Amino acid sequence: MTATARRWLLAATLGLALSTACSRPVPPPVVAPGAERFPDYPKPLVPADLARPAPPVQAHERAWAQLQSGDPRSAERTLRESLKKSPRFYPSQAALGYVRLAQAAHADALQWFDRALAAQPAYVPALVGRGEALVELGREGEAFDAYQSALAAAPDQPVALRRVEVLRFRAVQSDVAAAQAALAGQRLEEAREHYGRALRASPDSGFLHRDLADVELKLGQLDRARTMVDRALALDAADARAYAIRGELNVAAAEPVVALADFRRALELDPGLTDLPARITEIETGLKDASLPAEFKAIGGSPRVTRGEAAALLAHNVAPILQATARGTVLITDSRRHWAQASILLAARAGAMEVYPNHTFQPSAGMSRGEFAATVARVLNLVDARAPQLGQGWREARLAFADVRPGHTLYVPISRAVASGVMTPLEGQTFGISRPMSGADAVAAVDRLARIVEKLGPMTGAAPRP
Repeated sequence: MTATARRWLLAATLGLALSTACSRPVPPPVVAPGAERFPDYPKPLVPADLARPAPPVQAHERAWAQLQSGDPRSAERTLRESLKKSPRFYPSQAALGYVRLAQAAHADALQWFDRALAAQPAYVPALVGRGEALVELGREGEAFDAYQSALAAAPDQPVALRRVEVLRFRAVQSDVAAAQAALAGQRLEEAREHYGRALRASPDSGFLHRDLADVELKLGQLDRARTMVDRALALDAADARAYAIRGELNVAAAEPVVALADFRRALELDPGLTDLPARITEIETGLKDASLPAEFKAIGGSPRVTRGEAAALLAHNVAPILQATARGTVLITDSRRHWAQASILLAARAGAMEVYPNHTFQPSAGMSRGEFAATVARVLNLVDARAPQLGQGWREARLAFADVRPGHTLYVPISRAVASGVMTPLEGQTFGISRPMSGADAVAAVDRLARIVEKLGPMTGAAPRP
């Protein structure tokens, strides 16, 4: 496309420009005899402080007349000779930029406009010329910035007004594509630059604020990200991804409850955000764990797990099966002041742990590996009752142990606990029936038990806090 055709295209309305940009070439306008050959070129006026001495001004005027008469070569010679004598005369630098633009030397024209702007950054003719050169070079995002700068200095500048609307959509589209490519290459600073420029072109686009917020979050600029995402949601309150980004910002700000609300809202708006359910579960688990009593958190370091601690582990990790099978009431006389009282009652009501005939639970009594295996077996029996297919792997298990004979009262529970994978034998295929069950081993065993219970799927009921 020729320079004249390009100028004609950019002078059109936005709709016409967008519809013709990818179709047939647009013919240049017909120029009447005696008319200016480049009417869209704003004349670089000489400010009062440069009006003396006269020679550069006279050469400047003569060159501009030569250009508009259709003789850019003569205009170029005049300007170059004048600039040799007055190299800092920036109106002529801008004029030479237009001359080179008329000669389709767009890169050279850009250099002359930049020289003029280095001397006077707000010089409107040079800003407009810079925009024209950048358009010809295919750098429309930068051209848009140049025209915007021209309008900031001269809001009614006609060329900039026409061009800026034509370029607005193109600039945004180009910068968004460049930003996405930069993100794919992990060039976050570059992505920020492109999104920022697109946002200046379209300041009311919620999705641009959201995407820039995501980049700022990845760069660790949390305050900037917060400003951007809040603006995105103000512009579009139904933007699911913006809620997800704000959720991550709230996680970073140690506000998990607020973050959870944002993630849930995001998933409600867009169920297709498949990474959010796991994120929600992670936060819910973290909140649940954070609220646990200190005694519970210390179980893993105990040399011997107690009965009360075992009940708390069960209530925390396999609550659905306990709650779903709990029946009636039980009388326990020695757990009222225990920190895990609610868990003890639940484990006893579900039949996972026994209450002694004298109505005591003995929550502070330590457990042996054999006793703990009995508790595991009771929970496995609850699972087997609800889903017999799951119990096939341990229901009829009769394993051989060097220290537990088949006639022992705990032989079957131990076999089931080991066959299910919840507990493991010791060296030499011994079980260590009388050995203390450590807190760490109890935590690991109940975690494995929980994975079996999860196979049952959703069950009604919620467990109390330990």
